[in-house]
Amino acid sequence: MQRKLIKVGTSAAVLIPKAVMDDQRMKIGDTIHVEFSKKGTAAHPVIDPEVIQWTDEFIAEYKPLLLKLADS
Repeated sequence: MQRKLIKVGTSAAVLIPKAVMDDQRMKIGDTIHVEFSKKGTAAHPVIDPEVIQWTDEFIAEYKPLLLKLADS
């Protein structure tokens, strides 16, 4: 996802869409990890489509359990 930096006083901020925050179970005040790449370089790993499909199916099947685990 690409996001635009906005000016906030003498600092900068990145806006995160509400849908993403909801999906990631983030709330205002949470601490998040941010990674940077060198400007002009691609930082997108190539992931085997079969791995993505398997992961999506696993999450769909075990979502209630995974949510309980995340809350503990």
